Amino acid sequence: MNDLSYKSFMTAFLAVWHKIMQTPHHIAAFVAVWYYIELLYMMNIAIFFYPPILISLISVIVGVALSIHILKLYIGNLVYTTLQLFLMDVHIAYSIGLTIAAIVSGATWYSVLIVMIRDIIATVELLLVYTMTKDE
Repeated sequence: MNDLSYKSFMTAFLAVWHKIMQTPHHIAAFVAVWYYIELLYMMNIAIFFYPPILISLISVIVGVALSIHILKLYIGNLVYTTLQLFLMDVHIAYSIGLTIAAIVSGATWYSVLIVMIRDIIATVELLLVYTMTKDE
């Protein structure tokens, strides 16, 4: 990579980074979309323990609430931003525990794939928690 292309890349990268630092709640809203996958995963597990009608009703209610949360978060509502910080904090801790459990138990490739996706999301969430709370 020559010097000119490196400078162009860094200029573009820093411009994007500056935009992210100005509106981190926009990125948090896009990360929150991945919670739908968590919802589907949890509902698939819960269906073995509870009646399917109850699980369907709860998943619809939680899905609608998550949709409203994502929209309010993208707009920049302070209450939903605070709620998202709490959700990210809980999800990061949950992902760390799940990663340790998967490593210790010798999980299957499917379980490891889900854990890897959660770890990637948790890493992005960790950066977002830092970015969203850097002024406080």
